[in-house]
This record gives sequence, C-alpha cells and structure tokens, in this order.
Amino acid sequence: MPWLAVSFSERWVDWSYWQNDGSLLHRPFDVDAFCQAHPYVEGAILRAVWPNGNTDQHYAHYFDGFTQAGKKVAAYVWPNPQKSVPAQVDDWKRGLGDRVPKLIGQDYEDAATFVGATPTQLTSLMRACWEAAHAHFPQSAHINYSRGSWLSAKIIAGEWIHAIKWWMAHYISTHETQYIAAKHWTEIDVKLPISNNFTPGRGPVRVENVIGWQFSSSGQIVPKGTSDMDYMLRDFIGAIYGGIGPPPPPAIPVPVEIRAPTGKISVTVTEI
Repeated sequence: MPWLAVSFSERWVDWSYWQNDGSLLHRPFDVDAFCQAHPYVEGAILRAVWPNGNTDQHYAHYFDGFTQAGKKVAAYVWPNPQKSVPAQVDDWKRGLGDRVPKLIGQDYEDAATFVGATPTQLTSLMRACWEAAHAHFPQSAHINYSRGSWLSAKIIAGEWIHAIKWWMAHYISTHETQYIAAKHWTEIDVKLPISNNFTPGRGPVRVENVIGWQFSSSGQIVPKGTSDMDYMLRDFIGAIYGGIGPPPPPAIPVPVEIRAPTGKISVTVTEI
C-alpha cells in the first residue's frame, strides 16, 4: 500500500536540547503548553545523548513532561565510531538513567563524530550497536533512524540490514528547493499517502521495514527553532505500548467563512 495513509499512522514529534523556550537561558520548553496546542500528537521520541555521548540536558524534563501528559515516549541515542561499543553503551545508560523507554532508536546521519569513518567502519558500527542495544536494553524495542541516501552512500548493505526496523527521513517539499515548514500537521496530512515506489527515501531499506517517516524537519511548532514532525505506523507502536493503539485522531476542523448579502444564500452543512 502507499506509505503512509494518515488513518494508519500516529503523529509524533522528536525533541532535544534544541527545542527550548526561546530565552537566552535555553530553558526546556513547557510540554503541557505544547500538548494543549497539539492534542492530536500521540508520542514523542527524545534525544538522550549527543553525538559525542554526552547526556542531552533536556531529556529528563521532556521524558517526564510527555509521560505525565499521557503520551507515548521513546528515546534515541547516537552511535559513535570514535568510541568502543562498551563505551557507547555506557554513554547510553548514563543518558537514559532510570528513564528507559519502551522504544529506543539509534541515529545514523552526518555528525562531527562520523567524519573520516569509512563505509566499512560505519557498517561494522551499525551491526555491533544494533546487537549491543538489544543485549543491554532487552525490555525495549529498537529501531534505527537514517536517510536512504545516507545509507546508500555510507553503509555496505547485506541481508543483515533487513532485520532492522527503520524510522526514515524523507522531507516533503513545497517545490523543488524548499522543504515544507509546517505550522500544523494538516499541512502534511494533505500530502499523504506518498508512493512506495521511490528509492531515494529508502535506500537499501525494504518497504515492510519502514515503521515511521520524518516528513519535516522544519515544523514551526515550538517557540524557538524548529521541530521534526513524524508519522509512526499505528500497528507497530500499538504492539509496543499496548493494544493496537487508539482510533485515528479526528480530522482537525477547517475554518470556513462565507460572505453573501442577506437573504441571497442558502447553505446546508452535513457532518459525516
């Protein structure tokens, strides 16, 4: 089927230190205010560590805030080719602390710590970190995040890569050079579903292993900076967090104004 029909998905955000209140103090953003403004968002995936392995300063705040708001919470960590796998696991454990979620992702894209690493080294890193994550966080489900073009250029794919579930970046453009900078999920909803036939968005990843898409990295939905806007497969998330998930959120009402001289128009509105 085309990926991703809105009715089969959940709207998620992914947040880190960069989503803040806009002050010079770089304080974390008020999660309650965000959830009140965007009640249809069902989950958040939060960065636990920076690419160098340091703990994300806002992880605990956002984890607690989204949890208390009744949202599903996941985390993502960065593999680091400059460190041994045991040292990376130590970073992940320190960053997550006692807030280990039901779903953990690993982020594979360009970062300063990846500079100079060869495809062979990055392939070995990905395989070793995937195994280590399962060994050290056995109660959590696991996914990887990347872009299809990055995987094609940086990873020597084999049959092993098809054992991994993927959350992929594929940014929707308003035209050839401008990614959509949405202020509301409805601006992305109207562009879905996308075709499954394209390859730049998936690289070597099979369609059946894509469980989520990051369709915009330019969401205008926080006071400072931008926020990623994600869609996750409802069945995949439901199997991790319990049940098959709630029914799809209702369509967000679209305001309509009609101006006409008095007595010159007759309108019937039927909700379906």
